Amino acid sequence: MSGRNLPHRDRGGDRGRDRGSRGGRGFSGDRGSSSDRGGHGGYQPGPSKMITTPASPPDAKCISYENLYAKDTAKDTQKAGQLARRPGYGTAGKAMVLRANFFEMSFNPKQEYHSYRVDITVKKDVGEDSSKIKCEDSDTSFKHADKVPKAHRQFLMDALLQQARFQGKIGTATDGTTEIVVNEPLKDTSTFYRRIGDRGVPPGDKRPIYKVTLIYQGFLKPVNFVKLLQDPKQRGAMGNETMVLRVLNIVMSAHPYKDPGIYISGKGRTKFFRMGPGKEVESMGGGVEAARGYYSSVRFGTGKILLNLNVNHGSFYRPIPLSTLIKEYMSVFGEDRDHLGRYLKGLKIYVTHLPKREDAFGKKQYVIKSILGVATPQDGKVKGANPKELPRVKRLASSPGNVEFFMNQEGRPSRYVSVLEYFEKTYNIRIKYHDMPVVNVGNLAHPNYLPLDVCEVVPGQPFAGELSNSQRQAMIKFSCRRPPMNYDSITTDGLGIMGITGGKTIERGIKVIPDMVTVPARILNTPMLKYGTQKTTPRFGSWNLANTKFCSGATIPTWACIWLRKGRDSFENPVVCMSRFTKKLREHGLRMPDSTMNLQASLSGGPGSERENRNKIKDLFDKMKTGNIKFAVVLLPDTASGVFDWIKFCGDVKSGILTHCMLAAKLGKVEDQYISNNAMKVNLKFGGANQVLDGSHSKFVGQGKTMVVGLDVTHPTSTDHMNWPSVAGIVASIDGRMAQWPGEIMIQGRRVEHVEVLQTLMERRLKLWKDNNGSLPMNILVYRDGISEGQFDVVLNFELPLIKAACKNFYDKTEPYITIVVCGKRHNVRFYPTTEKDQDRTQNPINGCIVDRIVTRPMYWDFYLQAQAPLQGSARPAHYIVIHDEIFRSPKANPESAKAADSLQELTHNICYMMGRATRSISYATPAFLADKMCDRARKYMLAEYFSETLPHGPGSDGKYPPPPANTVRLHETILSRMAYI
Repeated sequence: MSGRNLPHRDRGGDRGRDRGSRGGRGFSGDRGSSSDRGGHGGYQPGPSKMITTPASPPDAKCISYENLYAKDTAKDTQKAGQLARRPGYGTAGKAMVLRANFFEMSFNPKQEYHSYRVDITVKKDVGEDSSKIKCEDSDTSFKHADKVPKAHRQFLMDALLQQARFQGKIGTATDGTTEIVVNEPLKDTSTFYRRIGDRGVPPGDKRPIYKVTLIYQGFLKPVNFVKLLQDPKQRGAMGNETMVLRVLNIVMSAHPYKDPGIYISGKGRTKFFRMGPGKEVESMGGGVEAARGYYSSVRFGTGKILLNLNVNHGSFYRPIPLSTLIKEYMSVFGEDRDHLGRYLKGLKIYVTHLPKREDAFGKKQYVIKSILGVATPQDGKVKGANPKELPRVKRLASSPGNVEFFMNQEGRPSRYVSVLEYFEKTYNIRIKYHDMPVVNVGNLAHPNYLPLDVCEVVPGQPFAGELSNSQRQAMIKFSCRRPPMNYDSITTDGLGIMGITGGKTIERGIKVIPDMVTVPARILNTPMLKYGTQKTTPRFGSWNLANTKFCSGATIPTWACIWLRKGRDSFENPVVCMSRFTKKLREHGLRMPDSTMNLQASLSGGPGSERENRNKIKDLFDKMKTGNIKFAVVLLPDTASGVFDWIKFCGDVKSGILTHCMLAAKLGKVEDQYISNNAMKVNLKFGGANQVLDGSHSKFVGQGKTMVVGLDVTHPTSTDHMNWPSVAGIVASIDGRMAQWPGEIMIQGRRVEHVEVLQTLMERRLKLWKDNNGSLPMNILVYRDGISEGQFDVVLNFELPLIKAACKNFYDKTEPYITIVVCGKRHNVRFYPTTEKDQDRTQNPINGCIVDRIVTRPMYWDFYLQAQAPLQGSARPAHYIVIHDEIFRSPKANPESAKAADSLQELTHNICYMMGRATRSISYATPAFLADKMCDRARKYMLAEYFSETLPHGPGSDGKYPPPPANTVRLHETILSRMAYI
């Protein structure tokens, strides 16, 4: 926030009241309309400057420095606890120049930044007769609260920054809750006391008093760190890199923080969205909208500090009446009362029946409350509660007339009163939404119920839950833009929102060059693929299956066709379609008999039909098991996820019958390409090989001595069940062809980042390799997905020892060479062509593009690879960081060790063509991609078992939600070595 002119800031921005449809009936009422749609992206570009603007050559000083650094460290050996050192830079491929979405930062030589941590304590027992705040710094009754609400922290921070000590030319910036950065030391660091809400304190006010203390954390001078980045003797990370980046990011957020219409989010305050005038949003249904904004992050490059600026898209709750939001929710998710509670959890609402209060700037606004969830029968049932005064909630998400609480009344008998009666008699509010859910804005022990009539959604709230299929498609449609559009947005509105084009950063000692940096890049050669006796070289990252036989066709055992119908299905006789299906599979080289069984079931629709449908599907699996069926082709009426999840759970986990699902409508169109694509999946499920790399492109891996592994960990989202754990997934090649990637999934601790169960998972992969090859692999190459930059040490110090421990249980004397490469895809680095000849048909860089200079750091061994040629939108390169290497720099393991950088880059690129279920290269390394798919399948298993009602849906007697048993995601023993998840 500016220290010169502090604005009158309204945290909520415009309220965006949406009257919509106010009188819907029942929990399954009408959806309601919305007047705040925003438009289709709100941005129509003219001719792009991406190509027309002349590009400067890459910085020669940076390249010279990188060459010097690499020469000095090329022979460095990796030490224990240290990340792998860069062996040099890649040289293979056709050279070109790209722009990267980074902007060079320079600093006033005298500029310093002083950091203060904001410490908050609270005094809750204020007393009845406290008419004003009476506090001393020595008052010991102030205690550190277990958790100060974020909204209270923001209020106190805003109130603190209104004071005179932060005025003038000291250039104040803040992260909004915990830290303040100024250009010069504060002369006044006295303690600050404040209540939340109005400044005036009436007699008897019991609101807690907060005590805010400023604690000096030190200062930094940016030019000193730039000198360190330019010092070739600086071999490792600087000791306080985290603090430097944190402080600079806070400083860079100072200008947008001044604008009340901009919502700032993300760890480190790195995401900026316009929620006021000029916002770009599109409704996705379900009370959620897609918004376009920007991501900004200060990063270290080669010899300089850079600002990474990218277009960013996020999901936000729509600022509408809560009743309208729930109606829109029902149009997407139906009457899933349990999911609704999680969908609303943490949502902030304006409470319109209470008097307005002053915010930190003295402006009157409605009281804001945070939703715990919908009313539940478990409310109030905690240890020590009086059983005679517990709330009475008829069922989950009950309506105002069916939720009662015990009310103590002075001078009158205490009694139970419904929420409907209470609001009509106390506030004279006629409840319109009398048959819609009540929300709880208190806690489990002390619920505070509100009807929807008095609740409106506060603007600028991100939605962190899992999107439905329709919402996801809407987000893709909104965010799918070609590179020129994103380039123009970044270099105009993006630079403007950060205050760069207006020179607003100069007053804080920072000058940002408003031109993207250019980087040297290379286009790697496309690998040659083999199908049976044929060879093919992909063009534009894709190839065709027409008239091809798979490299190795599988044998399909006894199988059944299951036709699931819904309503009046116009689909033709499935027997005819199955005849065409089996014919196509045989043409591709599969050995497949005619179906042994043809079964049908009619699925019911509407509320409450899920259990009936699950029972029908279970009966079909029982019949197949009795008939010794090993495989089922399931024809689905639609893409409803619940049916698909239950089928996979019944087949993969419960019965061991492999399943393959297709949409009946698509199969009925008789499209060869659709059937061929499905043939690829069926072949993989039964151990076949679709395509393999030609020998000259498989490198040393093709010799059958290297097991390639994919690892991933996924965590529950905010809309998942409170008892859901994290899941670890592993896949691994079983021979040198890299065509088969069977895998396994295991439950582990909730939110645990590392793979706790890695030793067990790795031992099973080694056993499977030995069973297929008769010997153990000489090399183990691991592509690890799902790790952020701050977690590299977790892989190095925890996961690597577990891999080695697994190997010790299998290898007698000589242990394998191990290399671990982290594969990052959730980053904001993008590349833009500078000439027409260097762009593909979608105006992206040509696929096979490698960048390993200038926007990387010499002390790491990392590179960016864009392996895919997207059909639409902007390509996202994958970021690869070598954590540990024993393979690529070893002449014994890698014959091309003298060119270790090229060897790893080319192999990684070629592996992206080994996604057996696709005829395109994919965006990141196949094993990492498949490990992610493995974890996604685990989510479906847990959903299926949860809704089968075999798992507890509520807390136990201790108030905690028990986790699902480990066997919820354990594959049936008959398909452990199969690619059941594909």
